[in-house]
Order: sequence, then structure tokens, then C-alpha cells
Amino acid sequence: MDSWNTRVLAAVTVIGFIQFVSTVTLLLHCTGYITQTDSVTALKNNSEAVIKETLLSERLTHDNEKKHRQSTPAAHLPIKPSRQTQRVVRATLLHWNPDQGHLSHFGYRDGRILVQKPGLYYIYAKTCFRHYEGLETYAGSGPGSSDGGVQLIQYVHQQRFSQSATSSSPVLMKTGSTRVWRRGDYHMCCQQQGGVFSLRPGDALFVSVSNSWMLDPEAEGSYFGAFRISK
Repeated sequence: MDSWNTRVLAAVTVIGFIQFVSTVTLLLHCTGYITQTDSVTALKNNSEAVIKETLLSERLTHDNEKKHRQSTPAAHLPIKPSRQTQRVVRATLLHWNPDQGHLSHFGYRDGRILVQKPGLYYIYAKTCFRHYEGLETYAGSGPGSSDGGVQLIQYVHQQRFSQSATSSSPVLMKTGSTRVWRRGDYHMCCQQQGGVFSLRPGDALFVSVSNSWMLDPEAEGSYFGAFRISK
């Protein structure tokens, strides 16, 4: 009898507990608490998904930009200081320093940057000249300075690298000026130019200047380069 009463009491207790849980759940739904909790959880999950997607997109964009920079043909070379000790007025081919510059899908040889991929390129060059009395003494006597006018001309040439060094090379660009510099003063003059040209693999580009003995050897003043703007 006691065992029967115990089982009945246990059953009643379980049924009562189930009814209590059902009532509480119904109340929570009616008050909106459970819905709000689910909404907060869903919002949190959505936010985390958006953040992950944004970070992934930014990473992909960064990787694509990096690949684009690496794949774009470009060259930028600072001037290579010359050991020239004699005054030379005629146009002289300049040499550059590839170890301190940038070459991507370009070659370099004997003062020339060598095109490896076809396309439309922007080519630029800048050379700075300086003059002072000590420089003139160092270079020796001759025309081209002091109270007379001196021509500072810069040329950018295009050449098929298979051509011989004595072959004529088309001049793509030319700029310059005539300067009158007085003894005892320090003077500086820079020539700069740029333009867009169609180039093919095997084309060579180089720069020549008159009175190269007056060039400023600083890399930030004299440089030469090109980069492709379209295929």
C-alpha cells in the first residue's frame, strides 16, 4: 500500500513539474522574452558572419592589388654617379643604378631599360645639372660655362636592342634650355619630361644629355623610368 502511494505521489509530482515548466514557457513567449533572446542570438550570429565576410573581402582585395602591382611592367632607376673628369659638351648616354631602383618585367643593360611586354607606356626622365667654380676647375678649361651660355639638353631615345650602338635611334622626347652662369656662384637647373608611347618587346629606352659633366649625382634629382598604362 505504501509502495502504491509512493508511486502515485511521484507521478503527481512529475505531472505537476511538467505543467509548471509549460506554464513558465508560455509566459515567456507571451512576454516576448524568448523571442527577444532568439533575436539577439541571431543578430550576434549575423554580425559575426558580416565581420568575417568583410575581413575576407578586404584580404582578397589586398591580395589582388598586390598581384596587380607585381604584374604591372614598371621601371624606375636613379642615376649612377659618373667618374667623368673631362668636360664633354656633346650628348652622352647616361647610365643608371638598377641595384637601387625598381625593375618589374623590364631588363637593363648598358644604360638602357629593355621592354619585355607590349603595351602603351608612360616614359619619364629627369636630370639635374649644377655648376660652381670648383666644378669648373675640376673639369678643366673649355667652353660651356662661366659668363657664356651653356646648353643643357635632355633626349629620350627608343632603339631596337638588336641594333648596333652606332645605329641612329629615334628621339621620343627632347627638352632643354640655355643657361648663363657667372663664376663664383652655385647654380642648379633640372630638365624633366614625360610622354605616352607604344612599345614592343625588344625595344630599348635610353637617355642622353649634353654637358653630362655637370650632372648632379644625387639619386633623388636625376632618374629615368617607365610603366605600362594599358596593354
